[in-house]
Amino acid sequence: MLLLLYAQPLVKIVTLELRVVDDRSDGMSITLGQRPTEVPAPFAQLLRDHIARRPNLRTGSGPDSPWLFPSTLAGRHLHPNTVMDRLRDLGVNLLGARNRAIGELVLEAPPSIVADALGYSAKVAFLHADKAAEPWARYAGRQIDGP
Repeated sequence: MLLLLYAQPLVKIVTLELRVVDDRSDGMSITLGQRPTEVPAPFAQLLRDHIARRPNLRTGSGPDSPWLFPSTLAGRHLHPNTVMDRLRDLGVNLLGARNRAIGELVLEAPPSIVADALGYSAKVAFLHADKAAEPWARYAGRQIDGP
């Protein structure tokens, strides 16, 4: 969900701590960059369920683990390669999924806001915005032949 909705790299996802999630009565937010970002209702419940049933709490740090994705090794988070292998086994194209997600986000909101919310640099967000709008930029410059 964090890869597909928020274009987060696996290296960052596995290092997220529980404190970045704010679950309030009026909704859930997650802080990935400078500002909290709302988590839409169906995905908020998935995140709540994950937090309530985090794996590896009996083998690692126990229920006091600060990690959103705890490892079997005490005091550590999951290794990015562990998650990468699982997602690839499910047929997820990791780079394609992340690039598509940020491309869609910069079409919905200004790239600078997306960059602040997701922890990207403004330069990266604007590059994705340019790529996402590329077909439309070429379309505007074409001339139509005929009547």
